[in-house]
Amino acid sequence: MTFEQLEYFIATCQCKTFFDAAEQLHTTQSTLSKQIKKLEAELSVTLFDRSRRLASLTPAGEAFYPEALRLSGQYAAMRQKMRAFSPASANGLSLSIGTLPFLSQYGLMPLLNRFKQANPQITVHITEAEEEELMTGFLQKRFDLVLLRETMIRPDEDGFFPLSKDTLSVMLPESHPLAAYSCISLSQIAQESFLLMPPYTSIYKLCMKLFSDAGITPSIIRTSRVESLIGSVALGEGISLFAESNFRLFQHPGVTAVPLSDAPELSVGAAYKKTGADDAAPAVKCFLSYCKNV
Repeated sequence: MTFEQLEYFIATCQCKTFFDAAEQLHTTQSTLSKQIKKLEAELSVTLFDRSRRLASLTPAGEAFYPEALRLSGQYAAMRQKMRAFSPASANGLSLSIGTLPFLSQYGLMPLLNRFKQANPQITVHITEAEEEELMTGFLQKRFDLVLLRETMIRPDEDGFFPLSKDTLSVMLPESHPLAAYSCISLSQIAQESFLLMPPYTSIYKLCMKLFSDAGITPSIIRTSRVESLIGSVALGEGISLFAESNFRLFQHPGVTAVPLSDAPELSVGAAYKKTGADDAAPAVKCFLSYCKNV
């Protein structure tokens, strides 16, 4: 049994559906289901009645739910207490930062380096992670704050301080008829074949919401990482939608990017828990205060 499995179980109980729980945890429904099945296998019980549309607990699940809450709470309390014994806590403050692998494309590394130089009393730990691992770590309080896209946070629980802006763009071959346009609307590309980022990413979810709001059912050839998508677009297999900064980072001959007029501005920044009253809260406040004054 892992604490990640406990968090998945608790989230499913609270969200009432596997889909909503996966959305909250920023993971895939398949990953969520596999982890809960592993938990059930270890306990030798069935926790959910899967014959119903909602994630209904079985009698065993109802008995396990309060135990899961207790174990999860004890785990969080233990981590908080142990911080007092870390070398960083003995000599000052510690700040654990989780981030998407985009520090270079948004110029955030110089900001972090200047913050560390200006605050030598704070020991800063930076961990790069993909979205699923990042949000799990944030939920389990392994990270004091995370650097991510604003669309990934839960506004009712998470605070957000913007650090950079980006634009959702259409990536297409330079030979494409729309390549010379200054901007492109969704209606102009509704009949195109799309190559998109993986379904667990915030960019994919944003794209699907934009399609849905516009009443468009996109023809998606496949999903993949951005490095692979650019090469496929260059070969004329389809077009793609992703952050403009990604295109600048992975430029490829024969491919261009045009801003999508229907898309909202993409905001990148630091997210933190609004109820963060733990030992790291002063370091988080110091970081946010520093960012406000630079």
